[in-house]
Amino acid sequence: MTVTRLTVSLAAQEPARLPYYKGSVIRGGFGLAFRRVVCPFPKRECSDCLLRQRCVWSYVFATPRPEDSTIMRKYETIPHPFVIEPPEEDKTSYAPGDELVFTLVLIGKAIESVPYFIYAFEQMAEQGLGSGRARFKVAAVRQGEAPFYDSTAGTIATPVSTQTLDLAPTAETATSATFSFTTPTHIVYQGRVARRPAFHVVFRSLLRRLGLLAYFHDQPVEINYQGLIKQAEAVKTDSITTGTTQWRRFSTRQNRAIRMDGIMGKATYTGDLKRFLPYLRAGEVLHVGKSTAFGMGKYQLEVE
Repeated sequence: MTVTRLTVSLAAQEPARLPYYKGSVIRGGFGLAFRRVVCPFPKRECSDCLLRQRCVWSYVFATPRPEDSTIMRKYETIPHPFVIEPPEEDKTSYAPGDELVFTLVLIGKAIESVPYFIYAFEQMAEQGLGSGRARFKVAAVRQGEAPFYDSTAGTIATPVSTQTLDLAPTAETATSATFSFTTPTHIVYQGRVARRPAFHVVFRSLLRRLGLLAYFHDQPVEINYQGLIKQAEAVKTDSITTGTTQWRRFSTRQNRAIRMDGIMGKATYTGDLKRFLPYLRAGEVLHVGKSTAFGMGKYQLEVE
């Protein structure tokens, strides 16, 4: 799969108060701004729109299942082709000039929409963030260490560079893997939220996500699901030290508060992990579990 990562810095223009977990407020504000930027019929439901299968907004946020799809035929929507990684900081008060820095990950075909994303970030910043709608300004957009977007001139400075996530086996080996879940991670297995997930539970969720992202947003890849899951079930749990984080976000679309939760902390698994490593490395970039567009499901991997 092909991905690109951009780092976005917003500078506060006035005092601002933001929640502890900023993924919700960034994703929410961005979603509203993005629709204003690209949607020609903002008062119409996407499901009733003739442009649904061709619209940038619909593709990025509603993400409808293509009509000719041979999988997920029971579902109307598919995984979103982007991830917003919020800053991992406790700070909630921002003085004028303070920066709010987050990362945007775009997947496959969504990379073509980079200009729409940047313009929407500018609109989001001007409209304001947080309960007080404090105004921000796009101070910088970087690709690695290099400047990517000139906010003064309103131009993209360099071509988009991409990274390929290869799921093919490698020579790397490991008998121990420690996941540090750095943002709330919400994984459901057999209808229940996994609070202390076994390795195969994490891997099932990851495998499904990677397969669907590749199929719908990039190039389909051949994955031996049954064989890999059977091998994953043999991996043992060494230790789990996780806790649950809960908060609420307000959904403008549903006009109500929605409870969000996920585990954070560490989990160590042992066994023959060689075959899983390409998938686990890809998951570090693309996250695992639900609500990844809000930055949930981010983890760092240590292997031995």
